[in-house]
Amino acid sequence: MTRSDAAEVCGTIFDVDTFAVHDGPGIRMAVYLKGCPLRCAWCHSPESQSPGAELILLRDRCTGCGACAAACEAGVHAVDAAGHRLARERCRTCGACVEACPADALRLVGRRVRAGEIVEGAARMKVFFDHSGGGVTLTGGEPTAQADFAAAVLAGCREAGIHTAVETAGACDGPTLRRIADLADLVLYDLKLIDGPLHRRWTGAGNEQILANAAHLAGRDVEVRVPLVPGVTDTDENLRAIFAFLGEAGLGRVALLPYNASAAAKYDWLGRTCPLDAEPQDAAHLARLLAMARDAGLDARLG
Repeated sequence: MTRSDAAEVCGTIFDVDTFAVHDGPGIRMAVYLKGCPLRCAWCHSPESQSPGAELILLRDRCTGCGACAAACEAGVHAVDAAGHRLARERCRTCGACVEACPADALRLVGRRVRAGEIVEGAARMKVFFDHSGGGVTLTGGEPTAQADFAAAVLAGCREAGIHTAVETAGACDGPTLRRIADLADLVLYDLKLIDGPLHRRWTGAGNEQILANAAHLAGRDVEVRVPLVPGVTDTDENLRAIFAFLGEAGLGRVALLPYNASAAAKYDWLGRTCPLDAEPQDAAHLARLLAMARDAGLDARLG
């Protein structure tokens, strides 16, 4: 594929953060790709799961004016004394209701972009990347679910001398992961549960390929990230198994990510119920888990 061809490869994203500081070193441009094969009960970005555009409703902004219902030819909206109801199965994501809403209560999440558009935006930020040691991070969703687009962006950034990172759960076949990892300077690898049945219960998919993919990343610049979900992934049994696996696989760096309980509103935007209700760990608990990781010989951090 020529450089010009790669620049024209399109993908679907739902956000770009041009001042990200938690997705790799330095100041970063984090590009959030849509679509994920997993359905983690604690997913902090439910709007990332579906591969296509979705309509969201911010109920606290809705004034009940009915402009959306008047603009929608598919009959998605019903606005009356009972409130604002959406027949989402009818939605064509045309955006007519979004344009008609005077309160900015409706939005489309997900838009198609060219790889070249992302690379061009990153190139304009290169001075900030160079000064801070930052770069571009592809996250999601699951970037490997849009492998051609992810590869085109990573290759374009590399050619422009921009540091690249990819955050992935490894929920893809081995060749796809290696293709993406070969183009990234840093791999942020999410690892959740070692036990296969538990992994399937809480994420909707098995973890055999995920563990196999992780084991093949040894020798690269990799930071494994473990989301600490209360009572699910933060158990001593699970963490000891993860730490032992990392030691055997030669993956020495791990970040323990404290539970974030702020995602419930996003589920409401999508007309869904948040599947998990938990409280974040306290500082003493987190300190104990961090010490456990370090006692296992890992270069561990919180955050």
